[in-house]
Amino acid sequence: MEKPEIFRGTDILIPIVSLHEPGTFDEAKKYFSDLLDLYRKNNEKPKIFLFLHKFDTTDYQKELLDTNVKNAKEIFLEMFKDYDFSYMLTSIYEQDKLAKVFRDILISQYGELKTHVEKAEKQLEEIKAKVIIADISGNVIVHNVQGVSSGLTLRGDLRDFINSCNTVRENIFMSDSAKFGGRNDDGKEIELHIFKYIISVLVMKSEELSRESQDKLNILLNDMKLFADLIVRSHSD
Repeated sequence: MEKPEIFRGTDILIPIVSLHEPGTFDEAKKYFSDLLDLYRKNNEKPKIFLFLHKFDTTDYQKELLDTNVKNAKEIFLEMFKDYDFSYMLTSIYEQDKLAKVFRDILISQYGELKTHVEKAEKQLEEIKAKVIIADISGNVIVHNVQGVSSGLTLRGDLRDFINSCNTVRENIFMSDSAKFGGRNDDGKEIELHIFKYIISVLVMKSEELSRESQDKLNILLNDMKLFADLIVRSHSD
């Protein structure tokens, strides 16, 4: 194994096995076994999510796929049984599902983080504005906008907007959080809230919000501030 040091201090490990390439199963087993030996020597025990990938019949026979799934389970499920472990069948043709899986994996390390995201999902249902909560790079965490997928990246112009505002926050405001906004003559409005240089909340309004909806938005923004604080603390511990 080249550069084994890159695996030191791993909290989450995501081994990926291609179900369309059963000839690589033994090689993958050897690689994963060496990796687990490394963790044992370092007294580390990461949470493991095994992806049995390419679970699709595009250009592949279903009978062969079913056989490969059976064989992969027999080979790999046993070797991870002593870990906090789960597996899932994944496919690039189910991007929304795959994106949500990645999001859930990333927040699963911290129970409080998961609670915050689940709470945000419920709050967004009650706010009469388009709201997208993302990280500072534009990777969507949760939203209430049709056509936007959680776990996927925002379109280019919105990413550029976040990036430019983040630069102003850092170089002009010199603070870890800031608010930006714009409005046209027709009453369309956009707000960007950056919390702890980690979380961005985009709010897009086509008209003035009702008092009830604005109050709920304010609660959501406060919760996202706490969410960002929690992420910073989690990575500092």
